[in-house]
Amino acid sequence: MNRFDDGEESGAHRPHTALTTYRAMFDAEHEEAIDELARPAVALFSSGVIAGMCAGISVLLLGMIVGAYGGMIGEPLQRLLFGCAYAVGFIIAIMGRTDLYTEYTTIAIFPVLTGERGVGTLLRLWGLVLGGNLAGGFVLALFITAMAPALRIADLDDFVLFAVYLGAYPLGVIALSAVLAGWLMGLLSWLIAGGRDSTSQFLFISVIGVTIGALGLHHSVTTSIALFAGMISDSPMGWLRAASVFAAIVIGNAIGGLIFAVLVREGVKLDVRAGRERDR
Repeated sequence: MNRFDDGEESGAHRPHTALTTYRAMFDAEHEEAIDELARPAVALFSSGVIAGMCAGISVLLLGMIVGAYGGMIGEPLQRLLFGCAYAVGFIIAIMGRTDLYTEYTTIAIFPVLTGERGVGTLLRLWGLVLGGNLAGGFVLALFITAMAPALRIADLDDFVLFAVYLGAYPLGVIALSAVLAGWLMGLLSWLIAGGRDSTSQFLFISVIGVTIGALGLHHSVTTSIALFAGMISDSPMGWLRAASVFAAIVIGNAIGGLIFAVLVREGVKLDVRAGRERDR
């Protein structure tokens, strides 16, 4: 069944133009989402665990940067270094083909938007991947907070300072920040689909990772691991506040990914209609 219900043949079988390239990118993302939604629960969860541990490397680097500056200075160079630290975790996780929750807030929505899969299947995928991300991230947070002071990479207070920095904003501001981060991660999954080689994908991940980290946007996996590290290090924030921050981020990331997915879907539909008009 044609997922656009317009009588058009698949973009993969049409002459190579800007339109078919756009549709081919959608098709690639859509087919990947179909495959991911059908994967066994154990595979999704275990891949999520690995991704969470990969993303946790960023938190170790973030603590080192805070320690080197003696606190949260907030100057442009420190923010840029934060961005680079975020990018490292994203590069390891995504280039390693592990599963981050924020990738699936976009691509897994496509089959739901086309009516080929139900919302329950989507929620299953999100829950397993996010659960794996958090489990792996918590394990790495325990390891980081034990290892970093011993190796003089960072003090526990450095992780506390960064966690407080992430959770100090009103929940509404955090949610809006997470919406933008989710939108950017959706854009990243789209750019990766159009990337022709590993080099271009590396550059795309780096740009988006640096942007999210430098702007201090809230990413459900990396931020959660930073909160874990801060709470383990006796942050005054409290677990209830940390849980509230986490919930706002997860919802915001999902909304941002949904917005991007809907825009892409509508863009493809408009392109299809324009193509039909030109063929008349």
